[in-house]
Amino acid sequence: MNNAHTINGSLKYWVRLLVSIALLSSSFAWAAETEKRKIQLGNDEETFVFAGVCPSGEPYRLFSYQRHVGGLTQPYYDYDGPVGKGTVQSETHPKVMAVRVCRPSAEIISANYWETY
Repeated sequence: MNNAHTINGSLKYWVRLLVSIALLSSSFAWAAETEKRKIQLGNDEETFVFAGVCPSGEPYRLFSYQRHVGGLTQPYYDYDGPVGKGTVQSETHPKVMAVRVCRPSAEIISANYWETY
């Protein structure tokens, strides 16, 4: 009876160990698969649309995008607001650009303005 009890206890130990290993390996496989599916969040988008209302109550819209010119990627804005409509090559932050677009008398010039004239 003692041998049967020892064998039965040993068998239970091995079964538990194998089940634990199987569960552990499947959870590692699930975690690895989850890592593959993770979406990277960040500022890697190339286009953005900014829209709002100027202090005067008039609406404005900015479309920020990247354009490849002469082998280089350069930032551009298409804008529409109290200042008018247009396109400008600029590295200006969107908040600053929105202030400019909201001023009817603002001068909006391209970043390479001085190089082209």
